[in-house]
Amino acid sequence: MFPVLIPMKQRLTLCFHALHNGIVRWMKPRSTSLLLGMIADLAKGKSQLLVENALLRKPLIILRRQVKRPACRKTDRFLLVRAARG
Repeated sequence: MFPVLIPMKQRLTLCFHALHNGIVRWMKPRSTSLLLGMIADLAKGKSQLLVENALLRKPLIILRRQVKRPACRKTDRFLLVRAARG
């Protein structure tokens, strides 16, 4: 390869790693203690509770599909991650 392209390839690799790490961090659920979670639940508004209920119902909708092994579709995964992040 040309010597000029090697640093460019390394930069692209670093960019892709940074992007991957950012996506992984974004998708990882927040970790809180049980007590803090309970206190946060008491302070939630009606719209937040509706979103949480929708999030909890989504796996049930997936399980009710008439197939032997229900599979999550890409839209299911996206909606679950989006709703989990608030």
